[in-house]
Amino acid sequence: MAGHAKIDDYITPIKSLLRSKSNSKQIALRKLIYNSRKIMNRHLSKQYTVDQAVEKLLDPAWVKTVSRFNPSEWQEVADRMHLRARKLLGNVPRPEIILFPSFNMSNGRVYDVDGKPFIAGSPDFPHCTGKNLRVLLAHEYAHFARWRKTGIPSENVPVYAYIFEEGWATWLSIKLLPEYSLGQLFMSNLHKAIGMPDPKGGYLRWCKKHLKSIASEAKKSLKTKDHKVMGRFFQCRRFGNDNTPIRTGYYLGYRMIDMLSEQIPLRKLMLEKPTYRKVSAWMEQMVEII
Repeated sequence: MAGHAKIDDYITPIKSLLRSKSNSKQIALRKLIYNSRKIMNRHLSKQYTVDQAVEKLLDPAWVKTVSRFNPSEWQEVADRMHLRARKLLGNVPRPEIILFPSFNMSNGRVYDVDGKPFIAGSPDFPHCTGKNLRVLLAHEYAHFARWRKTGIPSENVPVYAYIFEEGWATWLSIKLLPEYSLGQLFMSNLHKAIGMPDPKGGYLRWCKKHLKSIASEAKKSLKTKDHKVMGRFFQCRRFGNDNTPIRTGYYLGYRMIDMLSEQIPLRKLMLEKPTYRKVSAWMEQMVEII
């Protein structure tokens, strides 16, 4: 039996406290957040103290952000992703998920808690339900399944490692959700919602047309860890007069992994450890066959 995903849900008890008639909500919330401060520090990158987090939770607007949150939906989607991944990859671990507020910082990621990868989800982030939730969990489960076997990489790795890791997660999420369009799987439907409109013709069409130039720009920076370069290729940022679409590194990595999936058995590819030399050679090969 595949079993069920393990979900540590901090959202439901927070909602219950906020909706109670207790006169000691602040004390109870502080205790809950204090007891989970290790999770809070990882989830929020130490941006908030316990008291600051409690203050944000007590804002009446916060509970509205989780009005559509249903823990059963997260459970069902996580279990579905695991079953589909088993058919592709064999013996892969059940998802382990932590649901915690992010105050609009992130919808989800995989991070290390006590040396072990966990999927972190934030139901208070906009649009974390329905199709968007399935896309999110497919992508993060791809990271989780790989890193439970290879070890979670440092958060301070060069561009070449990010190209491989995000490419793997994007490519596998497409395999886990074959009924979805590429536009949905790249979440380009959310670009305008976060203030990053797509280029004329759409994100995917632009990336496909400009793949050689994306690869050429990335090759100049494969060894760098510069935050502006990372922001340009992998985060929702633009700098100066840069009008290229956001997160083009995801598309670049996806195309590279798609090529490698025809050359390397999938279960071996999942365990591959990227190096500068390998990624550089793979990108050269990819450009040659476009």
